[in-house]
Amino acid sequence: MTSEKLPGNDQLFRHALSIPEVVRQFLTTWLPQEFIALVDWSTLEIEKVSGINSALTERREDIVYRIDASGKQVCFYILLEHQSASDRFMPLRVLEYITLIWQKHRAAESSGSSPSRPLPLVIPVVLYPGPGKWTATRRLRDLIDIPDSIAGWAHTFAPDSGFCIVELSGLPLEKLADGPTARAILAALEQQRSGMLPYETVRTIIAELFCDSQRQVAETVAAHLWNYVLRHSELNSQEIYTIIEQSVPQPIQPDFMSTAELLKQEGLEQGREEGRFSEQRAAIFEALEVRFGSVPTGLVEAITALHDHDKLRALHRTAIRCADIDSFASEL
Repeated sequence: MTSEKLPGNDQLFRHALSIPEVVRQFLTTWLPQEFIALVDWSTLEIEKVSGINSALTERREDIVYRIDASGKQVCFYILLEHQSASDRFMPLRVLEYITLIWQKHRAAESSGSSPSRPLPLVIPVVLYPGPGKWTATRRLRDLIDIPDSIAGWAHTFAPDSGFCIVELSGLPLEKLADGPTARAILAALEQQRSGMLPYETVRTIIAELFCDSQRQVAETVAAHLWNYVLRHSELNSQEIYTIIEQSVPQPIQPDFMSTAELLKQEGLEQGREEGRFSEQRAAIFEALEVRFGSVPTGLVEAITALHDHDKLRALHRTAIRCADIDSFASEL
């Protein structure tokens, strides 16, 4: 761990799930056990798919893996969903990503001398930290408008795809993953969706991280996770010192303290209050855009002028539940 250059918040998920043992801890909990029993974890590799990381650059945390299961190659596509409300068109997005993966495999086959092999199975996993549960459909066919009179015939031509949904909201820590490092990462993601992380939550997350018997794995993600929880909490100096003293292995305690000091030097403590307001406003704008499209300029200006946490929290709930944009505006 080093405090010379702090990683950005958006790197936590991708960094953690670039570590094979963390991937194993995560997937072992969320995929069917009959499938997990067939997996050879020693074959796990990150798959580079041009298009998911270039054409779809806004999804920087998406990551693709290749692994052998019962002697066959299987791909996992893991997507971290940023939106606070379920995306109705997620099945269509997932199909687009699956197609990119298959196109990459076809290109590789066509450049070789071996006979063309079948397309690999792609298992999409959507990680949804919340808040709340995923309520939108998980099947592409549900989005296709097929007249009832020809449903039996037309379904032959209607493409279908789905995805495995990982809903973290409300789960106890021990249910999040099959290992302490993955549990700590997922707990941080889930708890942050509910607001700034309180002292007890941060203390639990850091203590959980260093419960991992594979010390090297825990230390590999420690800098990213510590940076993440500090940026999304309001810990004072004494609380930081207590967490480090009680939960962090002594040899790396100075690094943890240095990171906290560096964040303070960057002025994050002074700007944290405005940061909280910005996060709340962004969540409201996102909910309105997902449900109703663009947000009128007048509403944007009115929401931006608010400096009341309780009011902004109430408006976020209204943005998720209101019938139309006018109903939302009436609550301002």
